[in-house]
Amino acid sequence: MSVTLRVWVALIRQALMRDLQFRSQAWIHLAASVGELIAGIVPVLVVTSYAEHDPAIPPASLLAVGVFAVTTGLMDCFVSPGLRRFDLAIRQGELDLAIIRPVPTFFYAVMRWIQPTELGRCLTGMAIVLVATETFDLGPSAYAVASMLVWAFVGTVAYCAFWANLTFLAFWVRSIEPVNDLAAAWRGSGQYPRRFFPRTFQIVLVSFAPAALGGSYPAEQLLEPTPTLLLAPIVLIASCSLTALVWRRGLARYDSASS
Repeated sequence: MSVTLRVWVALIRQALMRDLQFRSQAWIHLAASVGELIAGIVPVLVVTSYAEHDPAIPPASLLAVGVFAVTTGLMDCFVSPGLRRFDLAIRQGELDLAIIRPVPTFFYAVMRWIQPTELGRCLTGMAIVLVATETFDLGPSAYAVASMLVWAFVGTVAYCAFWANLTFLAFWVRSIEPVNDLAAAWRGSGQYPRRFFPRTFQIVLVSFAPAALGGSYPAEQLLEPTPTLLLAPIVLIASCSLTALVWRRGLARYDSASS
């Protein structure tokens, strides 16, 4: 564990030095990240403008966008860059190098491509949540805040696990490049309040393909906290366990790029 921690600290330092060395590119990347968030707010506001009969929708919409920005910023900083490269890593033999490293292979293969500029989206998302809380005078309880934070964390991990499960299909098929685009596109549904979707779709968004757990569902918990907080550890353990199983099965099947 201490070796893994030291390696991760070194990787974060390396990523920061890279961004500082190429500052213009880092600023462009940061601006693009924030711009993508702003572009994502527009359709939410458009849909919300046609639902003025329900006063709960505007705060739910803004909170969902804010939470979604924080969770996706964390994903795109630490996890999704590695998942997008995983297919190439298998076909070009980079996974072979990860296997022989004195750190967990999953960690080194997936979580070493850190993009610090994506954290700018997290700051923007937190600002949106704070503005929405003050604008609509929500005054959430401590339990509501804790429920939102816990579910946002669980949702981040759960969707990363879901995306990883799709990416690890690269162990069995020749190329899974379109899968990453599909996972990124599906994730976008998490920034819309779940009430906009049919009932069946709402269930899918918090279970099999948990996009809502990283956006609208934590926002719902801030507005109207429920006892479902007790289920958060179960969801977390189940998501990680399934991904660990898929990873072990895939790694057992993997020979090497040179075979």
